[in-house]
Amino acid sequence: MTHGISRGGVLVALVALLLALTGCGGEPEDRFARPGAPATSPSGEFVAHAESGSEVRVTDRDGGEVFRRSYEYATSSRADGIGVVWLSTKDQLWVLVPGDTSERIEAGPDGVWTAVEADLPGEITRLG
Repeated sequence: MTHGISRGGVLVALVALLLALTGCGGEPEDRFARPGAPATSPSGEFVAHAESGSEVRVTDRDGGEVFRRSYEYATSSRADGIGVVWLSTKDQLWVLVPGDTSERIEAGPDGVWTAVEADLPGEITRLG
């Protein structure tokens, strides 16, 4: 007999574990952005800001905003908040929204930062 776990259930558990890891020390902590504790991208060129539990901003190293998005629609009825973490090898930010969504935020070839819904890469799922 097999037991199915929904993608949403796995994502909620992963977000909870990732948020717990941010307070436990260790290498992954530097890649997570939390309210009051921004995280610098692997290149050092960008900074992710987790504003409150539902808004994400990315700035260049001089403080100029290159991306902003509110996830309040996804967190308004939940107390979980969102998880915000850089991929370790490139300036690619992952936003983990409670429920069943994950988004990749990165600059396109034109330099414009956008968010697209995407499946989590192995590196991010292995953090849990």
